[in-house]
Amino acid sequence: MPKAHALPSAALDPQLLACLRACADGARLAILRLLARDAYSVQELATILGLGQATVSHHLKTLADTGLLRLQRDGTHRFYRRAHRPNPPALGDRTLTALFEELDEAPLSDDLAAGVTAVLAERGARSQAFFARNAEAFEASQDLIALPDRYLPLLAEWLPVRGRSALEIGPGLGAFLPTLLRRFEQVWAVDNSEEMLRRCADRLQAEGHPLPQFHCGAFERLPQNTPVPGGQEVVVLAMVLHHCPTPAQLAAAAAQALAAKGALLIAELSPHEQAWVGDACGDLWLGIEPEQQDRWAAEGGALLEERQFLTLRNGFQIHLSRYERRDTPLGAAEARSTP
Repeated sequence: MPKAHALPSAALDPQLLACLRACADGARLAILRLLARDAYSVQELATILGLGQATVSHHLKTLADTGLLRLQRDGTHRFYRRAHRPNPPALGDRTLTALFEELDEAPLSDDLAAGVTAVLAERGARSQAFFARNAEAFEASQDLIALPDRYLPLLAEWLPVRGRSALEIGPGLGAFLPTLLRRFEQVWAVDNSEEMLRRCADRLQAEGHPLPQFHCGAFERLPQNTPVPGGQEVVVLAMVLHHCPTPAQLAAAAAQALAAKGALLIAELSPHEQAWVGDACGDLWLGIEPEQQDRWAAEGGALLEERQFLTLRNGFQIHLSRYERRDTPLGAAEARSTP
């Protein structure tokens, strides 16, 4: 019998072996696929996978113990994301990156896709129901965190003096639209709440402003034949991502809507622990991590150019970010490796 040769010590790295063992399960591979971009709770994953919560919790612990998942706490809720791989890669990361690329390129099964649709629809329904009930009191709820006049003038400093086209996603009651309308020949406003768009139009007309082109719908899921044009010089997301059921998809879609060298301007809450904002302000997420937001924008081909932080006396912090669209969008693997 021929003598067996010992494997190189690098091939026996304990951490890599633990990761590979954790991945050697169909349910855990499905979890890693689902958590590539979006965060889900245990209950949501149980719904998507059709498994009991105890079983899903066991799988999540196995993956988290090896560093493959990252826990994100939103008040009393616990969400999981796939951990970002370091750049440059550590020992074994090339192996895991290749595995993740294979997973991410595979389409979701019909059952998983249906489960994701159901979970995201429930999130979206909660957000839409809040704004339908509270559109009239929206400004009062904004005052609990930060009035637009605290951060919108800073975003305006990044706008060109004159431009051809601009898009604002989630304009609220239209506080920033007069600024865009003065500077751009064509302005679009997209929101998934008909009531908010109606109140936005009423306010602009009452103040004597022209109206932008309105469109109702979730921007990250607009159909290909939507009237909202791409190739925008500027896209604005002002305090929107923490209300969105799928902030990763929205940030990437906003970046993709830019023309080459176009600017994506985002004002967003930094992570916090004030869970009351869910009921009072309709927030789905307790802030957005700037670095995570950068990776989402990079998936759409836009890289960070400038950032400012605005600290408020009530314990909140806002980060203001300007991204620029590359001529050629980044691939998913390249975006995930962007620091």
